[in-house]
Amino acid sequence: MRKGDTADFADTGLYKKVFALAGGKLPREMLPGIQLESPKITRKLTTAWFAKRVDERRQRCMARAGG
Repeated sequence: MRKGDTADFADTGLYKKVFALAGGKLPREMLPGIQLESPKITRKLTTAWFAKRVDERRQRCMARAGG
């Protein structure tokens, strides 16, 4: 229970047992798809699109840096 407020909680036995008892599958990670609205935004963009774009740029940067 001490890990309840951390990202590691999903890896604990308690977490897995609760979902097993509930008879459901473990939840998958999902990016929120909140619509972004701004006078400067002319396309239909979401927070999920933005997060993926940032991750792609980070991966390219890390590849250039050799790590």
